[in-house]
Amino acid sequence: MSLSLEIAATADSATTNKTANPPEGLGIASGQGVQATLAALTQAFGEPFALVDVESGDLVYSDYEGLSCDFYDRMELLAEVSRRGTPEIVEEVAPLTMLAIPLHGLGVGANLVAIGVFVNQQISSEEEMSAAARAFGIDVGRALRWATGKTLWPSAVLQRMAETALENLTQRQQLHRLESEVAEANAHTDDIYAELDLLHRLTGQLHLSESEQELWRNALSWLAGTIPAQCLGIVLRRATEGEVADSEVAEDNLADWEVLTEGECPVERDELCELIRRFGPTSLRQPVLLNRAETTLPTWHCPTIRELVCVPIEGGKQPRGWLLALNHRGSDQASFGEFGSVEIQLLSSVGTILGIHNSNLGLYQEQSQLFASSVQALTSAIDAKDRYTSGHSNRVAYFSVSLAERLGLGKADRDTIYLAGLLHDIGKIGIDDQLLNKPGQLTPEEYEQIKLHPQLGYEILKGVRQLDKVLPMVLHHHEAWDGSGYPHGLEATETPRMARIMAVADAFDAMSSDRPYRKGMPDEKIDAIFRAGAGSQWDPEVVDAFFEIRDEIRRIAEVSSCQASLECEIAVS
Repeated sequence: MSLSLEIAATADSATTNKTANPPEGLGIASGQGVQATLAALTQAFGEPFALVDVESGDLVYSDYEGLSCDFYDRMELLAEVSRRGTPEIVEEVAPLTMLAIPLHGLGVGANLVAIGVFVNQQISSEEEMSAAARAFGIDVGRALRWATGKTLWPSAVLQRMAETALENLTQRQQLHRLESEVAEANAHTDDIYAELDLLHRLTGQLHLSESEQELWRNALSWLAGTIPAQCLGIVLRRATEGEVADSEVAEDNLADWEVLTEGECPVERDELCELIRRFGPTSLRQPVLLNRAETTLPTWHCPTIRELVCVPIEGGKQPRGWLLALNHRGSDQASFGEFGSVEIQLLSSVGTILGIHNSNLGLYQEQSQLFASSVQALTSAIDAKDRYTSGHSNRVAYFSVSLAERLGLGKADRDTIYLAGLLHDIGKIGIDDQLLNKPGQLTPEEYEQIKLHPQLGYEILKGVRQLDKVLPMVLHHHEAWDGSGYPHGLEATETPRMARIMAVADAFDAMSSDRPYRKGMPDEKIDAIFRAGAGSQWDPEVVDAFFEIRDEIRRIAEVSSCQASLECEIAVS
């Protein structure tokens, strides 16, 4: 049986041959089926391909007429190419090359091989074409006319191009399949996507620093954009100890319950609480779903509620409360809409997240209080160590916050600088008490010992993860703008900005407070020292801010002369 590959021929080809280089992008189009595959190969190579079934020996596809090429004798080679699964040059007689590309990995047929014939060198006479014409079984004259003006494909380039083209086709076919699967899945998961989107926003925007009220309000607001309900609500029970008994809901005092709603609530607060009480133990353990089949019965006692979903907000051994959706927005007296599994699943997921986050919030608040107490204890230890500067740490913390606010620092930075102010002298714990409380002037050697306290403070605190942001201020609050400070002699903006702010606050309190060897300086002298030291001892921008709020800082100094307590929120997460 004789098989032929049709090769497009034209007698009007250009007379100049061009050598082909592999393009940077093949531009292979995605698609399905034989025609799309051939079109992609034609686009990549600029030459037509045909398809052969190597099992049956049939020419499967050819969409052009012209030069015939007998490849029956090469069928075994083509079958081997199909088995290997990689492109191969199956015949090369100058100036023609036959390329075979197996397609079984593209989902268009297990035994299909694409065949293309290419010109590999310039020719100008039938004599140069004669050997190839005999080998390929074609008319030499027609072959010469077809080959004239064709792009030249050196064998190595052609092989590399074929491998790249097949790899791109395979990737595009896989991508197309995945896109189809995704499109099909999306057609059935609109509701699931809405749930995931809400849960992502809920978990992404909940912060441990939020209050419990913020937590509930945000959840209702986000749910309102997803659940098609006339009203969304949260009913919160009073905090109780131990495991809830099935009868406890009935024993609760409804006046202790808190009700939050988003949208137009169809019942009054007390009626909503009583409704949950009627659900009894069921609502403690699992969702409750009511639609028209239940709410149209004569026994239903809330005619303004047509549809309802109620799920518990988990809280460990007992529910913290309930999350509700009331009246489907697609339901009124003239139309019909119901809640179903999608709403139950979404509200249950949100209820679980809220319960866990609420528990974490309580733990965080306990941890925060413990941490704040520990910091205050350290501050008291510093004051006890240096009795002449009692309250110094608190005052420096307050002064630093005021200066930071004047300089435009945000709340997080102000909280950090407050905490740093409380702890900036913690290194004095490692300094000899006799030096700290010496009634006279310090000797140079003694002063060198005092100057160790920033580094000692850093070493004391560096192992506490929650204090990482505080460490630069503890270490560098005695650096000077001109580099004459300690411990590292940093100049100008080499010192962290908040440490430069604290340096001014620390200096003000040191100058204005009584010391063992002198009384506190009068305001006029302090002001003169700051003006003289701006740009040498201290950051001039911070000194300017000091004078802008001079009266406020003086009031703070007067008020904080008594023992102060932590007032800024201390972030421990």
